[in-house]
Amino acid sequence: MKIQNLSIISLFAAILLSFTACSSTKNTPQKVVSKVIEDHETEAYNFPEGVYYTYQFEGDRPAYDFDVEALIKQLASSEIPVKNMWYKGASSSCTPPGSSMSMSVVVDAVLIIQTTETIEKVRELGFQRTTAPAMGQCSYRVSRYVFSK
Repeated sequence: MKIQNLSIISLFAAILLSFTACSSTKNTPQKVVSKVIEDHETEAYNFPEGVYYTYQFEGDRPAYDFDVEALIKQLASSEIPVKNMWYKGASSSCTPPGSSMSMSVVVDAVLIIQTTETIEKVRELGFQRTTAPAMGQCSYRVSRYVFSK
């Protein structure tokens, strides 16, 4: 009798666990699966086909202390289907690859996201639609974040 009760409890637990596992995967937020550094300056960079939005940094000063990870979390919690994100941080100098000399310049931060469709909700997060995505000058080291579910 004890073995039969244990079997019934085990079966019930397995069924309950399978329902819980299925419902928790439905609303899994997007995750960054990889981050790569790309050179958009040395040769012309071709962005993949998609819908693009540029982040509008506040003020006219470079965004030196911008928290990319916080924005990624905000995009995921808002359930915005981002496919790729490119980020070039603000800097007060520019060093080409293979060079030990830096040029003193003001490099503005640029952040672009790619989606598969038009998403009006991204405007609330500070993005503006663009038809010509570009990383601007001194884009030798652009961080590209690739998202998946």
